[in-house]
Amino acid sequence: MTTIRLIAGREITTRWQQKGFRIGLAVAVVIVALGALAPRLVKGLGDNTITVGVSGTNATALASAVNQAASAQNQKVNVVVTSPADAMSKVEKGAWEAAIVGDTKIVAKEGNSSAVALLQVSHKSVDTVQRLAQAGLTNSQVQEILASAPLPVTATRSAENTQRRVIASVTVVFLFTQLIAFCTWMATGVVEEKSTRVVELLLSAVRPLQLLTGKLLGIGALAMFQVALLGGIALTIVSTTGSLDVPVAVYATIGTSFLWFVLGFAFFASLSAALASLVSRQEEVSGVMSPVTSLLLVSYLGSLYAANAPNTSLSRLLSLIPPISAIAMPARMASGQASGAEVVLAAALMIGATVAILAIAARIYRVAILHSGSRLTLRRAWHGEAVADTI
Repeated sequence: MTTIRLIAGREITTRWQQKGFRIGLAVAVVIVALGALAPRLVKGLGDNTITVGVSGTNATALASAVNQAASAQNQKVNVVVTSPADAMSKVEKGAWEAAIVGDTKIVAKEGNSSAVALLQVSHKSVDTVQRLAQAGLTNSQVQEILASAPLPVTATRSAENTQRRVIASVTVVFLFTQLIAFCTWMATGVVEEKSTRVVELLLSAVRPLQLLTGKLLGIGALAMFQVALLGGIALTIVSTTGSLDVPVAVYATIGTSFLWFVLGFAFFASLSAALASLVSRQEEVSGVMSPVTSLLLVSYLGSLYAANAPNTSLSRLLSLIPPISAIAMPARMASGQASGAEVVLAAALMIGATVAILAIAARIYRVAILHSGSRLTLRRAWHGEAVADTI
C-alpha cells in the first residue's frame, strides 16, 4: 500500500508541476465563473424599463397608480406627466411605449401589450376611486373598499422542471468534458513513460498492477480536486449572486454526481491506460483511444437525451446501462425523475462494470506496458504474447 501511495503522490506532484495543468485549471476556473455569472450578466444588460406618459385632468393620480401597478407586477417603469399633444407625439416617434392622451384614449406602439395593460389597470383604478367618491363615500371608505389583499401566488412545477433540466444538461456537459480530459491525461501519461523508458525503471521496483493502481489514484485525485473546485465555484457564484434559481433538492444531487464521476473515471481511465499501453508513440494515442472517445461520446449524447426527456423508457434504460449511467443517472437525478430503486440498481451495475473493466485493464496493462516497437494487438496482449520488437 505504501508503494501505491508513493506512485500516486508522484503522479500528483508531476502533474501539478506541469505549467500546462496549472494554466488549464486557471482557464477552467475563469470559464466556469463566467458561465455561472452569465445569466446574471444577461439580466443586468437587458434593461426592461418601459416609458409611458400620462396626461389630462387626472395625470398626477394616474402617475401614482401606474407606479403602484408596476411595482405589484415587478415591472420597471418611467412615468412622465405631460400634455396630451406631447404624449401623442412621443409615442408616434417611438420614444415612449404608450401614453394616456387626455382622459379619452391610450396610444401605444404596435405590439406593446404590457404597457397598454399597465395603463388600462391604472386608469381603471383612478376612475373607480373617482366614481366611489362621487357616490358620496368618504376617502376612508373608498380606501377600505379598495384595500383588498393580493391573492397568494403558487408557482407551477413547470418552472422548476425547466430549471432542473437546465442544471441536468449542464451536469452532463461538465462530467463529459472532465472525463474526456482526464482520460486523455491518463493515456498520454502511460505512453510518455513508455517512450522515455521511465516505465522500465519504475517496474524494476514495483509491479505493473501497483503502477497502474497508483496512476489511477494519483490522476484520479487531481481529477476529483478539479471537479470539486470547479463545481464549488459554480455553486457559490450561483447561490450568492442569484444568477440561476437552483432548487434546494438539487444541491444534494449535485453532490451525489461527484460520486458518479468517481465511478466513471475509474471505468474510463483504466480502459484508457490499458489501450494506451498497447502503443509506444504519442502520435498513436488518438488512434488507440478511439474506442474510449466513442464510448464517451455515446454516453454524452445518451445523457443529454436523458436530461431533456427524463421520464421516457429510453432515458430510464440509458441511466441503468454502464458506463452511460455514470453521466445519464446524475442527469436524471438532477431532473428529479430518478427513483431511489433506479439509483441503487444503476450504482450496483456501474460498480460491477468498473470492477470488471479494472480486472481486464490490469491484465492487458501488465503484459503490454513493457512491449516496445510496433502496436500490440488486444488479442496478443490478452494472451500474454507481448514481445520486444527490433527497432
